[in-house]
Amino acid sequence: MLRVFLGAALLATSLHAFPVENLADCPFPNGTDKAIHSYMCSSNEQFSITDIQTLDKNGKPLYPIDPRQEFILNLTTYNHGPQIDDNHVNVKINQYKSGWSGDCSWQAIPTFGLLNGIDGCQFAHNCPLTSGPLFLILPLDLSQFSAIINMLAAYKPYELEIRMFNYNAGNTAHEEIACVMAQVELS
Repeated sequence: MLRVFLGAALLATSLHAFPVENLADCPFPNGTDKAIHSYMCSSNEQFSITDIQTLDKNGKPLYPIDPRQEFILNLTTYNHGPQIDDNHVNVKINQYKSGWSGDCSWQAIPTFGLLNGIDGCQFAHNCPLTSGPLFLILPLDLSQFSAIINMLAAYKPYELEIRMFNYNAGNTAHEEIACVMAQVELS
């Protein structure tokens, strides 16, 4: 009983030393209040993405992105290697927010593995991914991920870490062929 009382007293003292109002909203980083900010995780991957645009289902520019509505993702990319006939994707989500220290940083949002092993060809309907320049128009419906989407706050900056792996027939190594970081505002 004494330990519970001391633990509660210590917690109350800690909270008093750092009031909850210090957990203020952080400014949008990298211009994400105006447009998507993206970059490749590494310069030596098979795919490089040079442009990302989001459009509503009528083809009009869309930003911020409402993940509850269907939208179109236009990608300008280059496949520096062999054709990819099958791929799987893992996605991690971070939110840019203030921590207990008062500093703003990207902090992981738990997805409990629900965004791992997504069949990229089936989800994006974009296979095969031939060698050379690619201009992909990907209609996306994220409704199957509503359990995660509903946890995200509107009008906040998020970072999606999207890693794509080679699942071509006969390939058992399943090496990473692309990793892109996309920082966006969700509505």
